[in-house]
Amino acid sequence: MKNSIAILLIGYSLYVSLSSAGIQNSKTFERTVHVNPYEMISEGQSLVKDGDLIVRLNRDPLSRYIKNFNKHDKSYSHAGIILFENGYPWVYHIMNGEENSGEGIRRDSLSQFSSPKRNSAYGIFRYQLKEDELKSLHDIMREWMSKKIRFDYAFDYRTNDKMYCSEMISKAITEATRGRIGIERTRFTATEARIFAAYCHLPIDYTSELEMIPIDALYTNPYCHIVKTYDYQKQVKNNDSPLIN
Repeated sequence: MKNSIAILLIGYSLYVSLSSAGIQNSKTFERTVHVNPYEMISEGQSLVKDGDLIVRLNRDPLSRYIKNFNKHDKSYSHAGIILFENGYPWVYHIMNGEENSGEGIRRDSLSQFSSPKRNSAYGIFRYQLKEDELKSLHDIMREWMSKKIRFDYAFDYRTNDKMYCSEMISKAITEATRGRIGIERTRFTATEARIFAAYCHLPIDYTSELEMIPIDALYTNPYCHIVKTYDYQKQVKNNDSPLIN
């Protein structure tokens, strides 16, 4: 079974690579890089603001496949949101696996969330949130942590007792803004549905009808703007993109 899944994932990765070569309108973002990854994290910590979206690309091989389910920008495989507490920025996120055996909502420092020991890139994006919306966002996350929300292996957007990372952020932002900001859900292509069914051990007829929030849907929308992105694997390269305040 594992061999079959691996073959499917490798085949899908090749399919995406070939397809992407012919797409001219995919949204891409300029990257700023430094020599030292820890300098990138330090700089990012000086830039983040309350409510910022933080995305990353894990070095885990499976993350390389997860990012291919993104529709427009296939740079990242996981997301969290910055909330300041006593002047310190914490990243709130939810995931499964070895990094989060409890499978609940985590609160990590930016250096831990984007550590170069586990990740090859991270990025900062910003929603235009009002003061009352930021307060509501804090309240929502505290409530969900107290309820011990767990990772959703069924990836079912209709349920709120379990969530996956992009679902959690999407719902939190939409609720905090009272619907002013909404993140669009998408469905898999036939190929994606087969791959996702094999990867998650879900029925193909279920994944074919599943509505998902891809990671890139969180930032490739009119309500979110790039602050800066960092790539630990590349040499120094200029970034002409202006910072968003």
